[in-house]
Amino acid sequence: MALVRWTPFKEMLDMPREMRRLVGRPFRLFEEPFSLDTFGPAHDIFARGTDMVVRMELPGVDVEDIEISLVDHTLVMMGERRVDKEVKEDDYYRRERSFGSFERSIPVPEKVTESDISAAYKDGILEVTVAGAVETEPAKRIEIKTAEGEERKIEPTSGEE
Repeated sequence: MALVRWTPFKEMLDMPREMRRLVGRPFRLFEEPFSLDTFGPAHDIFARGTDMVVRMELPGVDVEDIEISLVDHTLVMMGERRVDKEVKEDDYYRRERSFGSFERSIPVPEKVTESDISAAYKDGILEVTVAGAVETEPAKRIEIKTAEGEERKIEPTSGEE
């Protein structure tokens, strides 16, 4: 048996990680284990004039497997990325890509109808445009009362500097 030099400072540095491991262990019994059958595509939402644009990364998803709908003032995008059937499960060395169905829901203003929504799919990127979804009203000034009773006016920020 080899002698190992004891380094108390190294053990002190490892303590937070060990505490997280010990405290978190009982809660792991109730969690679902990580599965490659879950797929949650990344998406960005931004304004283009008065239109709201949702851009979602869907590499490897066929356009036939994507469905877009408007349900109760909510834009619902759902679909499925299917597992490659050409490679057998036993032939994998490592499998990091996830597969399965996904669903994303984004609230939209009540005035939006199905005719206001258009979609395009190119190079694994789905771009959904909701015409007229961005409110164009100017921001209003909000007054804040301080503990001393004086009023201060806070200017709305436009996000541009």
